Amino acid sequence: PYPWHISGILPKVLKAGEYAGTLTPEGAALLDVNGNLQAGSLMAPPEGDAGTGMVCTNSVRKRTGNISVGTSAFSMIVLDQPLEKVYRDIDIVTTPSGAPVAMVHINNCSSDINAWANLFKQFAERLGVDLPADRLYETLFLVAAKADPDAGGLLNYSYLSGENITKMPA
Repeated sequence: PYPWHISGILPKVLKAGEYAGTLTPEGAALLDVNGNLQAGSLMAPPEGDAGTGMVCTNSVRKRTGNISVGTSAFSMIVLDQPLEKVYRDIDIVTTPSGAPVAMVHINNCSSDINAWANLFKQFAERLGVDLPADRLYETLFLVAAKADPDAGGLLNYSYLSGENITKMPA
């Protein structure tokens, strides 16, 4: 038992862009030990990459959605009504304006292809070939599109971290 309740120490939940106060002298000192950062800066809740992805793909209206792929991947669908029950694999977040969004997130996405691309880049460098990343990935993806449907019998498990969706703890 602690002498405080968690709701008493967490900040109030605000929508992206809402006024959230100003930076205090103590906060400025924590962020910048050299003292260059001045107190008084306006604070606002961050949008983060999920909110930014929703806005830049115009996926903020009900029944719209977007996906993001990179080291991890997620899909986000703006709901037209709240979910009726809890689902283990669905997180409820919001659009920047506060509409409910169902998000499914996986930890493992492009890390494996990134490792292969890095291997091919190192090989090209040893041959004296400067291969820009966009050309390397484009070449790999175009060749992959022409590959055997079963990848020549290759079975790849690209788990570089735990995965909640498939219940892999590590």
